[in-house]
Amino acid sequence: MMKKVLLGTLFATSSAAVVRGPSNAQCMGSPCSPSNQACGKAFENAPAFHLMDQRGCGENDPNGPVFDPVHGVIHHFFQDHLAADPGVGAIYGHFVSKDFVHWAQLPVAIWNGLDTSVSPPRVTKYDNQAIYTGSAFVVDGAGPGGKGPGVVNLYPGLCNKKDWPGCDTGTVFAQAVPADYANDELLTNWTKPSYNPVMENTQRDPSSPWKTASGEWRFRSYDSKVYGAASDADVVAGKWYLIGQNPDFRTCECPSFYPLPAATPGFEAAYQQAAVQGALPTHVHKTSCGGDWWQLGTYEEGAPKTLGHFHSTPGWEDVFVQKRIDTDSFYASKDNEYPAKNGEKRRINWGWAMVPPGSAQSLPRVITFNAAARCLEQAPIEELESLRGPAAFSQTGVKLAAGLPMYLNLALGLAKQSEFVATIELPMEPASIRVSIGVSNCTIDYAPSANSAAAFYEVPVTCASNTQNFTQSLRLLASEKTLEIRIFIDWTFMEAFFQKGRATLTFHGALDDLTGISVASSAAATVQSMSVYPMKSIWTSPEEVRKMPRVYPSPHQGSTIEVFA
Repeated sequence: MMKKVLLGTLFATSSAAVVRGPSNAQCMGSPCSPSNQACGKAFENAPAFHLMDQRGCGENDPNGPVFDPVHGVIHHFFQDHLAADPGVGAIYGHFVSKDFVHWAQLPVAIWNGLDTSVSPPRVTKYDNQAIYTGSAFVVDGAGPGGKGPGVVNLYPGLCNKKDWPGCDTGTVFAQAVPADYANDELLTNWTKPSYNPVMENTQRDPSSPWKTASGEWRFRSYDSKVYGAASDADVVAGKWYLIGQNPDFRTCECPSFYPLPAATPGFEAAYQQAAVQGALPTHVHKTSCGGDWWQLGTYEEGAPKTLGHFHSTPGWEDVFVQKRIDTDSFYASKDNEYPAKNGEKRRINWGWAMVPPGSAQSLPRVITFNAAARCLEQAPIEELESLRGPAAFSQTGVKLAAGLPMYLNLALGLAKQSEFVATIELPMEPASIRVSIGVSNCTIDYAPSANSAAAFYEVPVTCASNTQNFTQSLRLLASEKTLEIRIFIDWTFMEAFFQKGRATLTFHGALDDLTGISVASSAAATVQSMSVYPMKSIWTSPEEVRKMPRVYPSPHQGSTIEVFA
């Protein structure tokens, strides 16, 4: 996917995908190339604990986020706004980490029109215009020496008929794989195998492929077409085929399709009860159309080379309805399966945060299913707590008088790079509960449920700045007595999570050294606990990432794999 991109400090709207003007003259005064990858100096006064290009280039979609089971490295690719001649961009930027906390930016991973695994780079005319949003996945047989699980990048390359005569739709699908898997721990060197392109005359945005019970791999693209490969070996050989266009998948950018994730912590019993009854939805379908949306339903995969059927689940028809994931500042999200430190699998989602000065990647969010609240939740990964410094403010049992804001006593400059977290007892009467960060604020317009027999009810939550105003609906269980508000504040924008991610809002605002934080309620309320933590920068060097020990085991249990880290 390539929405209208950001140039300098200009912001994109949620318009349809377009190709932007040439960018290859913008890299440090000369055309972009493998030896010239910086658009300028790193942005000043920019987010410090979100992934953001450190070479002065704008960015947009997350691409192919993936965990490499061979070396234990987390890879996050992204649409980086540069291109080699004659391209118009974008291409694959590259961040790496071993712990989700310390990150380094690497050189461009996949260039338009070039295979940089050899010197001089080999020309690839089928993708010489741009490399759009693709997906990375782990395939058995793609590891070092063709043994064990390994990472494959599936991407849409943009072509033109002048250089690639068969280019009728302007897009092909191609694959890139590590050039020296065993010895290149951070996978800095990617090659485009000679079998490319794997499919011609396609549309953009291949989803992360999924594997059926028969062993067939499938993925869907922007235009709702489904493609397949008969086996792991065929994926490794680039042997894909068109299955057909599935009317059950709506045509949208940046689609994703994956099994129902694990239960939301604390709500395992409701999840298990529904699972035992055989009533749970089986899959999540996510799309980006004027915002990011997801729906839950049942997937019947069918026989090989047949489309399968995705439909509402009996008893869960409400969750088949498209539900907004975040605000208009959050778009084109991509997800994948990652291991936790204990080896359990978790689904993590990343979004394009359309914020100044050149966009960023959202914080990684763990997706779970709350069967009691009948919705997906997305909570910041627990590793982010490692970025906290000692609490700059921490109090319990705080009484808020009606209409009187409580101003938190914070050092100058601290609030603009911080995390705010509070647990508030739900009042017995309607109340507008507000957290203000400078001129920005997040408000919960709370009212007790009018239906005492209902299992849950909805209240609006709004986050606003001097330029934006977004509202989401927060579902509260009748049994819940408290409300958690968690806001990450990072120089130019904020990510707000309510009830551990049952509702989320991403928005930008003006922050400076004078920015303060206050809390207020229109009715008397009690804050059980409230803390503010300064947040550290995430940035380190590739050398330091290499030195770090492996943190996560391979999630691909049962596969033969030699660990090279």
